[in-house]
Amino acid sequence: MAFIKTIPPGKATGETREVYDYMAEVAGHDMVAKIVQIFSLRPGSMKRMIRQWELTMWKGNVPRQSRELAAAAVSRFNNCHY
Repeated sequence: MAFIKTIPPGKATGETREVYDYMAEVAGHDMVAKIVQIFSLRPGSMKRMIRQWELTMWKGNVPRQSRELAAAAVSRFNNCHY
């Protein structure tokens, strides 16, 4: 079984804490998915990933439901559970 060390939001400090706070601001809640926590040892990469997600899922004129549907279809096509 693989294991990736992460820093959970409750134990994060410094730049990692700042990125978790940014994630909460973007998402509108404090829950941080495990897929995001995988990047916790590299907060710069985590922030870039969150920013990309923010731009593709929250910004623009296409309704969010349509973007979610497209993302789900692509994930299904690629046999990806995320």
